Amino acid sequence: MSDVSLLRKAQQACSDLHLLYVEDDRTLAEATAKTLSSFFKSITMAHDGKEGLETYQAGIFDIVLTDILMPHMDGKEMSRRIREINPEQSIIVMSAHEESSYLMELIEIGIYKFIQKPPNLDRLAECILSTATNINNAKMVAKLANETKQNLAESQELLRNIIDTVPVRIFWKDKDSKYLGCNKLFANDAGLHGQDELIGKTDFDLVWKDQAQGYVNDDKAVMTSGQEKISYEEMQTQANGNMIWLTTSKTPLLNQNSEIIGVLGTYVDITKQKETMAEIQKAKDDLGYQAEHDILTGLPNRTLYFDRLHQAIKKAPRSDTKVGVIFIDLDRFKEINDTLGHDIGDKVIQLLGERLCNSLRKVDTIARFGGDEFILLIEHIKDMKNITEILEKLMKSMETPIKVQEHSLYLTLSAGVSIYPDDGQSAEILIRNADTAMYRAKDDGRNTYHFYTKEMTMESFSHMVMSKNIRQALDNREFVVYYQPQIDGKTRKLLGMEALVRWISPTEGFISPADFIPVAEECGLIDKLGQYVFEEAASQIVQWYNKGLNPGHVSVNLSPIELQQENFIQLLQDKMQALNCDPSWLELEITEGYTMKNPEVAIQMLQGIKDLGIKLSMDDFGTGYSSLAYLKKLPIDKLKIDQAFVRELPENMHDIAIVESIISMAKSMKFSVIAEGVETLTQHDFLIEKGCHNIQGYFYAKPMPSNEMEEFIQTFDNK
Repeated sequence: MSDVSLLRKAQQACSDLHLLYVEDDRTLAEATAKTLSSFFKSITMAHDGKEGLETYQAGIFDIVLTDILMPHMDGKEMSRRIREINPEQSIIVMSAHEESSYLMELIEIGIYKFIQKPPNLDRLAECILSTATNINNAKMVAKLANETKQNLAESQELLRNIIDTVPVRIFWKDKDSKYLGCNKLFANDAGLHGQDELIGKTDFDLVWKDQAQGYVNDDKAVMTSGQEKISYEEMQTQANGNMIWLTTSKTPLLNQNSEIIGVLGTYVDITKQKETMAEIQKAKDDLGYQAEHDILTGLPNRTLYFDRLHQAIKKAPRSDTKVGVIFIDLDRFKEINDTLGHDIGDKVIQLLGERLCNSLRKVDTIARFGGDEFILLIEHIKDMKNITEILEKLMKSMETPIKVQEHSLYLTLSAGVSIYPDDGQSAEILIRNADTAMYRAKDDGRNTYHFYTKEMTMESFSHMVMSKNIRQALDNREFVVYYQPQIDGKTRKLLGMEALVRWISPTEGFISPADFIPVAEECGLIDKLGQYVFEEAASQIVQWYNKGLNPGHVSVNLSPIELQQENFIQLLQDKMQALNCDPSWLELEITEGYTMKNPEVAIQMLQGIKDLGIKLSMDDFGTGYSSLAYLKKLPIDKLKIDQAFVRELPENMHDIAIVESIISMAKSMKFSVIAEGVETLTQHDFLIEKGCHNIQGYFYAKPMPSNEMEEFIQTFDNK
């Protein structure tokens, strides 16, 4: 169900309902009430439990929405008293935290609807929709039961249409508990095709015969007393043999003379609700430990950590000490899961938790925050050397490998530190700032730690803004594809060009790829940016060929994320067909790192691309860690010498040796080779002399927009 559909259904379900909303935070109350104003027929507000109870007693409300912690009278006590007044009253409780004891007490009162505070609109709408649906169904059933009693002698066809439309099971029996009729849903539960197969049978003839005597006893009690029996729970065997839980209601069935001639019943399936209640009960039984500890490591979890950090912050001013928060992340843990499996990964986390514990004082707290993240609480800090000593001890503890089965794993940590009160006054801010500092340690090469500084927050904010702006720029088509020619330096013929993305912001102007490409990679937008460049470049090369030009090929960079898509090859083929692009006009550039991370998968993927007729080039060759054993298996056509090796040619002896080796290897393996970043005549002539004729760089042309590239295509051969 989409968000819009969910909200629309919630509004429809609540349009005739009245809400009592009890919330002591007036700002939140007003905002939430404003959001819900389009849902309910009326919303009445109260700002503490006492006022809420008084308001409830003075009016009629379908739903009560309340906070837990409030002055004068809390939400728990108010809910208990409301349930005493009306045991059937629907109550939804909101809580800023998972106060387990409160939740369990509310469940014992009879409340099963809870919302995290502040409420997420979709979750709140889903909860309100569920509650309103039950209320409306109950009203519908009550209304139907009343109409059935009064109009039994009226049109049977109309009655049949009505009862088959109601989303509850309905049945009626005579005084001997023989069935007189039912709706379609009831017949389905009984494993029958319709009402005709049911009439005259008793519960002893149906799939739930083991429960039949109890059903018959209930029938007799209702008919003998003349009193309805409402919303009681019982079990039923389904046609497939499964047992389900029901909430059943029965009322005397009367004729036109108000004489009891049988019983009318309805029920709904509450199996899922019962299962949820059972899970809650199980959690309650184990609550003393599991609610505050991580199951995998046995360490405190974030709930207990937050509680201890809050207490430490309160105590620190009394003792004139500081509090340290250390956020720890295991470096490259994903590679362990990917290569050795999650079972090994889980064992690594367990052993790491034990090792970190052994590196701390008994008064300190270490908690698992999730995944491979741990967080430490260091109290009673009087000298910052205490923190540094702990950090150094943690780093040193990782020098010994972690042994799991036959594996000896040498692992490292990245850590970030924030200090109370220097870096924040609240637990949330301290944790956030420690996390920010930890990511700075990651950026600095891992296996280190950083203390938080205010400048880190500014950089983090800038990163967030950049991420948002990239999304908007994609929507607004602010990215432009530039083209840099690739020339045969010996014959001065145009071979093709490389497509390079540029960002021209209407407000910021030209933004360097060095600024936005890393952010796009981190925030998961590099694949969309890559798709954009491919479609623009492929469309442009088609246009040039249609004009009768001879632009050669266009080379487009592929990100590892794009290549990891299972249907990438099919998407590539579909795009080429849609653009009417000849695959021989395309060349795709891959990185050395991608091919070596998972060589077998890379070979299969690249062969699929090659089978489409597209040429493949390995970009920035020589900067990674290629294995020659796998390189010879890769279905590539070209090696691209990275500009880092070209920049100091022909003066740097190391670069000369590397470039000569790449050219020689390419020739022996029947790869073509191209050098990028060629800017000077001496670089150009050196490469030509060594056998690398394919040249890309400022020596011939800078990257240029499509209109300038078109002019270059038309004039270059004639220079």
